[in-house]
Amino acid sequence: MRSDLFYVGALGSKKTQATRRARLVEAGFADAKISRIRGPIGLSIGAKGAPEIAVSIMAEMTRALRLGE
Repeated sequence: MRSDLFYVGALGSKKTQATRRARLVEAGFADAKISRIRGPIGLSIGAKGAPEIAVSIMAEMTRALRLGE
């Protein structure tokens, strides 16, 4: 959260992401910092199973690195 990483992702459901966000707000992190966390991690491509989920995560990381999205 305090680094200049190009990508920060977190596993978990949308509900888990919302809970994580609330905890970070309580811990005093700014919304701009919290918004950097991509969660649920990976592009929404309907991935099933570990290999496809890994591809979706790598695709999202590549998009963030190359396009700044």
